[in-house]
Amino acid sequence: MRNSITVLVDQASVLEVPLAVPPPSATTRQYRKIALGLAASDAAAICLALILSYWLRFDLQLLPGRELVLIGLAPLVWVLVFQAFSLYSPMYISPAEEFRRIFGATGVGVVLLVMVTFWSKSSFSRGWIALTWALALLFELLARRLWRLHQHRRKLEGRLALRTLIIGSTGEAIRLAQTLAAPGSGFLPLGYVQPHGIHEAGDTLPVLGGIDQLRELIAEQSVDCLFVASTLVESDALEVVSQAGRRQGVQVLVSANMNHVLSSRVALQQVGSVIALALRPVRLTGTQAIAKRAFDLVAGSLALVMTLPVWLAAAIAIRLTSPGPVFFHQERVTKGGRTFPMHKFRTMRQDLPAGADTTVPFFKIDQDPRITRVGHLLRKWSLDELPQLWNVIMGEMSLVGPRPLPTEQVAANLELLGPRHEVPAGMTGWWQINGRSDVAPAQAVRLDAFYIENWSLTFDFYIALKTMATVVERKGAY
Repeated sequence: MRNSITVLVDQASVLEVPLAVPPPSATTRQYRKIALGLAASDAAAICLALILSYWLRFDLQLLPGRELVLIGLAPLVWVLVFQAFSLYSPMYISPAEEFRRIFGATGVGVVLLVMVTFWSKSSFSRGWIALTWALALLFELLARRLWRLHQHRRKLEGRLALRTLIIGSTGEAIRLAQTLAAPGSGFLPLGYVQPHGIHEAGDTLPVLGGIDQLRELIAEQSVDCLFVASTLVESDALEVVSQAGRRQGVQVLVSANMNHVLSSRVALQQVGSVIALALRPVRLTGTQAIAKRAFDLVAGSLALVMTLPVWLAAAIAIRLTSPGPVFFHQERVTKGGRTFPMHKFRTMRQDLPAGADTTVPFFKIDQDPRITRVGHLLRKWSLDELPQLWNVIMGEMSLVGPRPLPTEQVAANLELLGPRHEVPAGMTGWWQINGRSDVAPAQAVRLDAFYIENWSLTFDFYIALKTMATVVERKGAY
């Protein structure tokens, strides 16, 4: 049991006061070790970026003493900045939010290092600044990706799972338990705690007791986390949960029932005695639309130039192995319901019928007999999509957005697919990096709606980078 002292209040009553917060659990200690590892890798990333950028800028010259002073101070500045951006709380930050914060922290960190150079009088030239920022961002993203993989493996093994009590026992609480029980969630649901006035049984998990027994249950079950099903818990019960969590040294989470919103859009706002969740609007302003278009033009043009040898090899292979044109053109639908001819490398024979209803949303056949051998290879690595870079440059598509669907699919399923056309169609999108062709139509629409609801330029960049990993994994590609 937790240590406590008993204070005499009067002849008839005593007050029990906790002596101290209990020691952290094994899972909490592991998270703290990961946080220390993150700080160490961040310090190494900025040192490596500074050294490599200097060598690239000044032709492998030895670093002068003043530059060595800067490199010696850089890890301290860097870690403090990343701490200010809350990047050492691996339990509380999602991959997409971490990606967004790393961009901001890297920019601020480089600016502060430039200010340090004025003090140290080092030769931090504009070329060195640009190279340092680019390399630091690259090293940070790579290191954080490796740490994410490490955490995911430990979660799958059950070695990084928070032992969790769910406050509530029906409806939302049961759905919450199912989510937490999924492999790799990072939580181990133990059972339900019933709030005041609720006396219904749970599902596959036991009801361990009432909220008045919460402190005893935390000790008995060695609990790391209290997860509140918010719609089932009154404010007075939530206060009891918060107090128990604080006194027993456990994490308290409250479900927000907002699974369609990224955390970066949410802010807390107090209205009288009520705490409200404020949602940042996401409709593109004129400046944001210009920034998105500029990103498409720059990145799309670079990608087209860099992949021209692949275009040439694909065109030759298609012409040598099957009769017909190199390119395939199809009318697709983009923002506002406008149609445009989308370009792809031809991957199918033209002398065989489709053999299925092509008006089905997201229609695609696994092991389609019409696909040629070269077409199978192109699809496997998503190389058949490269001609859409021309669509992007011409402004008919964006690099990131809901995938454009054929006009017959949209016309036959307008109620389901119509909301996808609030933004320009894209070469890749949120559902492409969450399953590609293996995603059911209804789920694909929900994922596209999530993207539309949470658009930002850093979110686009995150999806673009994740697409590269998805292509390498080749999941759902056919």
